[in-house]
Amino acid sequence: MTKKHFEAIAKDIHFRATEIYEYKDYTYQEKWRALATLNAIVYDLRTTFAKFNPNFSHSTFIIACGVRGLKLELERQRATEIASGL
Repeated sequence: MTKKHFEAIAKDIHFRATEIYEYKDYTYQEKWRALATLNAIVYDLRTTFAKFNPNFSHSTFIIACGVRGLKLELERQRATEIASGL
């Protein structure tokens, strides 16, 4: 597999993570669970992809997928809501 393949996969994962994060009909728990599952898949894929290409960058792939960042933002929003008494 090449960098082009890894970038395309990361782009698709990022798209799906964004869809989950922005979907208005999901509860916080549903969004969190979906993002946590997707994040676990990203971490599993990075291990597999490293076997296919010795130049594969774990950190670049994780950042490009963007799942962890969206999950953290979701958690920050929830903490703010709780602190505000909403």
